[in-house]
Order: sequence, then C-alpha cells, then structure tokens
Amino acid sequence: MNIYELRRKSKKLYKSIVSVYCSILNDTVYFTSEGFNHLLYESYKHPRSVAEQYLKLMHLPYAPDVVKNCRLISETRAIKKRVKNNLKNGVHYELVHEVSPGKKVRVIVEKIGTGKHKFMSVMPHDKKSKKRPKGRHLEC
Repeated sequence: MNIYELRRKSKKLYKSIVSVYCSILNDTVYFTSEGFNHLLYESYKHPRSVAEQYLKLMHLPYAPDVVKNCRLISETRAIKKRVKNNLKNGVHYELVHEVSPGKKVRVIVEKIGTGKHKFMSVMPHDKKSKKRPKGRHLEC
C-alpha cells in the first residue's frame, strides 16, 4: 500500500474513533485532529519522513485497543506547551499494551493543564524505537 492510500484510509479510521475510555487514566481520551496531524508532522511546518509516517499509520488501528486495555503507564513526562501564546504545563503519558503475543504498542496521551486527555502518537514498543533523546518534548 502506498503512503497516499495509507493516509486516506488512516484518516477515515481516525475520524471514526472520536474517543475511548482509558481505565488506567480514569478518563476519556479524545482523538482530535491535532493527534492525527502529529502522526504526519513533527511540528506544524515540518513533515515526518515517509518511513516514520508509514510506521505510525500502520500502528494506528491498535491505538484504541491500547488506550482501552492498557494496564501500564511506562513513562510520565512533564512538558510545557504554548497554547494561545501562553506557556502551559502538561503531562505526556506513555501507555503500553501487548496487542498480540510478542507485539507491544505504545500510545502517547497528552493532558495540558486541566484540559482533556488527547491522543498524540502511536508506535511499536521495542528497544530500537525506545532509544530517543531524554527530555525531548513538544513545544509549539
């Protein structure tokens, strides 16, 4: 499947999700347009590589299952994010769930201030993809 077809199918799937209750966060996680855009772009102006988009979009169908059935928050990160020209404190939760034997998927959920929990990203949870710079966070 080429990337254009995958994007089209993924967007249709994403729009159908809307929200999923997460028992470990004891709250509903909303699948907003910001989350879908984050799968395709690192920031508003910089698209992700085609390989990275493909990886994230191929794991998107697992995201609702991970959010719904997750029993492990593998990491919690304090972040700061610019919202309407104000810098606000927030949290990124890394939810991990085994979707099939030997295959774990990780979902990033964001909560800014007293706002809603929002889906931000999905990816495989393995040792290779876990190696990333520490302290990295989103700031718009």
